[in-house]
Amino acid sequence: MNKRKISRDTIVVTSVAAGIFIGPSVIAEASEITLSPTSTYKLDEINTSQTLRYGHTGFSVRIMQLEFKRLGLYNDSIDGIFGPKTREAVKLFQEMYNLKVDGIAGPNTLTKLKDVMKIQTPKSLSLGDTGPEVEILQTKLKKLNYYTASVDGIFGKVTLKSVQSYQKRYHLKGNGVALEETILHILKNKNLKGKTITTKKVKTEQQNTVKTDVISIAMKYIGTPYVWGGISPNGFDCSGFLKYIYNENGVNIPRTVSDIWNYGQDVSKLSVGDIVFFQTYKRGPSHAGIYLGDGKFIHTSSSKGVTISELSNSYWKTRYLGAKRIVQY
Repeated sequence: MNKRKISRDTIVVTSVAAGIFIGPSVIAEASEITLSPTSTYKLDEINTSQTLRYGHTGFSVRIMQLEFKRLGLYNDSIDGIFGPKTREAVKLFQEMYNLKVDGIAGPNTLTKLKDVMKIQTPKSLSLGDTGPEVEILQTKLKKLNYYTASVDGIFGKVTLKSVQSYQKRYHLKGNGVALEETILHILKNKNLKGKTITTKKVKTEQQNTVKTDVISIAMKYIGTPYVWGGISPNGFDCSGFLKYIYNENGVNIPRTVSDIWNYGQDVSKLSVGDIVFFQTYKRGPSHAGIYLGDGKFIHTSSSKGVTISELSNSYWKTRYLGAKRIVQY
């Protein structure tokens, strides 16, 4: 079996690159992101001290997507964009390993993922087998409510009965021997416990609704001209306008649109005072404004300066990415 060769500076990705399973389709995906069987990438490009969240892009996101795909948690393209499906994969992974389920790949999540990446996948697991591969199987079976004992990495009688029950439920072959078909089926099964995440999140959003004082402040500057890099009433660019308005309200937010996107809290329902984001001249969030209600938002337009526009406008509607909330306690 090929193994991942580790040196101090680089990791070499082999044809069975330290994941749970790589089929032909995943190997093809890997080559598309320049991770050929002999390619390398630096450890600091996927370091576990970083935090990856919704809206982030780059090589580390691609590596994460690839590993989630091997785990059967992600079935979309390996594009390096931390979108809704990547966030859902992060949540599923966090549920599997009893991590904080927030959809943010922080140090704890990335460290656990890196540990999982080092584990090779056997063609089968059976009574008497031990090791981290068994631990992964038990962990997922536990989340699927087929395994109730402690996760100890030992394929004992309890694990055997759990696998048999699972195989019977899904008409799989093996009679307790976790063949490749069973392993893949278990890992790709997304019917996990803990369906209260969305409810809790919505409740948190309702409790932390942003103050709308920023609206009255923002309205004072309608007509202020657009100036590239502008951060004062003499002239604003779109993110400079947001930063100035929030500063006036005693809240410090990041300077760039992409950083504000990463800084804000996800919202399930758009409310007055939320920041709305658009994809304009480049991929990802590149323009933003403050939602006023009734489908309107205030922002700095390059042609009109600070102005009010409609979300339903054909230009903005086709470029709308979503909204974030700047929580004020």
